[in-house]
Amino acid sequence: MIASEFVLGLVLRLFLQAHVSAGGFGLFSSDKVGYVGFRFASYIDDYMVLQREPAGAVIWGYGAPRATVTVTLCRDQEPIMKKVTSVKADSNTWTVVLDPMKPGGPYEVMAQQTLGRINFTQRVHDVLFGDVWLCSGQSNMKMTVSQVFNATAELSDTAAYQSVRILSVSSTQAQQELEDLAKVDLRWSKPTSKNLGHGNFTYMSAVCWLFGRFLYDALRYPVGLLSSSWNGTPIEAWSSRRSLEACGVPRSGSMPSDLQFGPSAHSVLWNAMIHPLRNMTLKGVIWYQGESNVNFNRDLYNCTFPLLIDDWRQTFHDGSQGQTERFFPFGFVQLSSYLFDEALDDGLPQIRWHQTADFGYVPNQRMPNTFMAASVDLCDRNSPFGSIHPRDKQTVAYRLHLGARALAYGEKLIFQGPLPQKIELLADKGLLNLTYSQPIKVQRRDDKIFEVSCCSDHQCKWLPAPMDTFSTQSLALNITSCQDTPAALRLSEN
Repeated sequence: MIASEFVLGLVLRLFLQAHVSAGGFGLFSSDKVGYVGFRFASYIDDYMVLQREPAGAVIWGYGAPRATVTVTLCRDQEPIMKKVTSVKADSNTWTVVLDPMKPGGPYEVMAQQTLGRINFTQRVHDVLFGDVWLCSGQSNMKMTVSQVFNATAELSDTAAYQSVRILSVSSTQAQQELEDLAKVDLRWSKPTSKNLGHGNFTYMSAVCWLFGRFLYDALRYPVGLLSSSWNGTPIEAWSSRRSLEACGVPRSGSMPSDLQFGPSAHSVLWNAMIHPLRNMTLKGVIWYQGESNVNFNRDLYNCTFPLLIDDWRQTFHDGSQGQTERFFPFGFVQLSSYLFDEALDDGLPQIRWHQTADFGYVPNQRMPNTFMAASVDLCDRNSPFGSIHPRDKQTVAYRLHLGARALAYGEKLIFQGPLPQKIELLADKGLLNLTYSQPIKVQRRDDKIFEVSCCSDHQCKWLPAPMDTFSTQSLALNITSCQDTPAALRLSEN
């Protein structure tokens, strides 16, 4: 009997070791990866935050085909929940959905694989339940806390936020959809000055961190933040092939040299940095991207962005076995200004317009349950990272968190600026009168704030529309410079 058990154990170890090499187990170095290939998914680790009630958190990993896996949730070394499943032979994965949990912790999650008489156990410690948000996009999302205004004070302000946990995905790309992350730059961690300001455009995302911090101040329970972003990347790289095909996005196109320098091939970042997270139960997503599409497939952005949102929602809903809401809250940042290239003057207002699916506001019919933080007023002329990278990420994050509180948490608060409710052309007076949905505050009367599009014979040009008069809820613009037909109004880039 002893000899047979020894042989069985030896054969099992050899089989599983071979399977590790062939199947891609242990994609990056971690003490959670056993030599037998039984492990949690890459992002299930010490210090993580799992999604709280009413959803159930998904726990999954890899193991030996047809082995039994028992997942136990413990509090103070006492089991409070147990789930049993088996490893699928076709994918060598196992998955359980925990019962909905109230926010709090810490807990321990233990997974035990049983095959015959042989058991292997993996544990993750100091696990909290709260709300999990995914943060994605390009360089403005990638900027770290060390790059923002008041960085020294922000980096030292972590003691009260040890229940805001952070993870940063490595910049990787793939030609096919990956099942698990290939690498992470920062494993689940408590915030420190070091991991919040590791270096320029590395980790941790300032917008992501500040958003989570503001949320924690309002919610007073744990918040989990995953940052998955890459500098200079267009939306095509973050979109699945099916959503790009649905928008008729061409396979090639001219590339701008100044705002696009990351991977641009179709779906390569979706494949490597988003799809591997699909099984996670999420509360919502925030997104900061669009600069790299100012001169690249710009006219398709009013399709590619809404479809990215819908496709991500469907993917995370399916991947989490329905635990992530089908129309989970999705927030984004409307782009700031860029002062160094006059050729972009027409592109940025258009991309901002397309960010709202050409409605000018969100939520709307094509983008339900979305919220937006404007940043056009935050242009940072002296930013060492370029004016398109404003260092005032505190205001960006604060505006995002207000939108999240309103849409995701149902709070009754004002999270949007005044929107034009009525536009009246007073041609005989050379005025365009705007009536807003709420009171407005005019801080300065600048002739360069508004521009009107004047069209004649199908040719249009943008001309200044100086402020004339204003009241509590209305604003009159002087459009006498427009000798032709006024067709549109926009905020100036200046």
